[in-house]
Amino acid sequence: MSIAQIVLSDLHLGARDSLLTHVNGADEIADGPSEVLASFANALRETLKDDEKPQLVLLGDALDLGLSPFGDVSKSFLQLIDAFFPKDGREIFSRDIVYIAGNHDHHLWRMAQDHCFITEVMDGNIPGDLEHITTITGTPRHRCRMMESLIAHRPHLAGAHVHIAYPNWGIANRQRGRAVVMHHGHYLDSMYRALSNFRGFLEGSEPRPATMHELEEQNGPWIDFLWSDLGSAGQIGGEAGTLYQTMLSAGASHDMAEAIARRVTGGLHSKLGINPKMELKYGITLDNLIRVGVDLTAGRGAEKQREGYRHVLGEDEIDDIGWYLSTPLAAQLREELGELPREVQFVFGHTHKPFQDELMVDGYDLPVGVFNTGGWVLDEPGLMPVQGCAAMLVSDELEVASLRLFNDPVDGVMHPVRVEGSGRETKLVGEAAAAVEAASGHWAEFSRAVHARIDEEGDKRVRDFLDKSNDMREAAE
Repeated sequence: MSIAQIVLSDLHLGARDSLLTHVNGADEIADGPSEVLASFANALRETLKDDEKPQLVLLGDALDLGLSPFGDVSKSFLQLIDAFFPKDGREIFSRDIVYIAGNHDHHLWRMAQDHCFITEVMDGNIPGDLEHITTITGTPRHRCRMMESLIAHRPHLAGAHVHIAYPNWGIANRQRGRAVVMHHGHYLDSMYRALSNFRGFLEGSEPRPATMHELEEQNGPWIDFLWSDLGSAGQIGGEAGTLYQTMLSAGASHDMAEAIARRVTGGLHSKLGINPKMELKYGITLDNLIRVGVDLTAGRGAEKQREGYRHVLGEDEIDDIGWYLSTPLAAQLREELGELPREVQFVFGHTHKPFQDELMVDGYDLPVGVFNTGGWVLDEPGLMPVQGCAAMLVSDELEVASLRLFNDPVDGVMHPVRVEGSGRETKLVGEAAAAVEAASGHWAEFSRAVHARIDEEGDKRVRDFLDKSNDMREAAE
């Protein structure tokens, strides 16, 4: 058995809070891989067999176009290429990459759609509309021109290709009755089905679409408009991202609210001569009132956001996964394969919370193995143990194992890198675990680099936001 694909998701290359983005002292994108990325590549190289070159599958949000400028994202993508495909070293992956777009990089799929439409027009045809989805199985026929143009900056990688699929891609073996299907995961989140929900409300009908075509046709423009290109919105895009990150932590948002309240009361005193300690009624001072008001507004979003970081999956999320697998995904698999495979493994990301499990889903003979990749970006400075990252290993026999890379440290301790399955015993889990153990020294170095970067990023997150908010306040005055 050999590893045929390695699936990575939510790299958010170009984002300053991605553990993989390498920046210099001036907070500019630097040349070469970050310490975390370099140690990850080295550990992978030592884990794989010498003649083993799996296919790299990037499962969405690899490029942080949603919150980072195109230039930063492009330079950071080359950091990844230099780590995985070094000019003077052993290349880890084959030169045939598959890219499955997510919500933060949906724009790449829109570029592929536009290119396909224009090509048809130049050939003398006028299609009725854009091509909304690709097939799940087979080599994707669309190419990611942006990524291939960037790879062309590395002449030693001549002939490398990046195929783009959306919203799903997978591999099926009809003789074995097996399939592995991958989706970034944003359509499991009702937020990204907003236009379908609105249609259902107006019509009084089921809001969740029955087919993949309907799902993307109705919601693709919404995702591309609001979630996939904010990084090109200049300063307001950057500030929106920083605010969002800070609001994800109740502790950080409380500190932020305290600092804002101090600045408001201080400004009232220095500019208007109003004493913030003046009593209003029942012993309540102006200072008390302002602090409560700011904490209620700035802290309320954090109360909602952090609730999702106490658990991996809630009841609504499990229900949405069941709908996605049993309805639009099942319909597309039946259309392409004639029937549902007996054994299906489903891989997704998006939540930044890695896990692996099995779920009973209507229409499937066996429980579906469900694997989440987690993510490489720090969502909140307070850190929660359910956050973390994993890489999915897919064997040539279509078994899946989770290479659990890290979870946020608890009490300053990080779990070592390990291999886990969805519950059933497989040959891949045992062989991959042995390979990781043989390279344990290299994985320990990777864990050390991750821990150091998490500590560094967590310490500066709130400080950066408060500095920026102060600059904005002074500029407004």
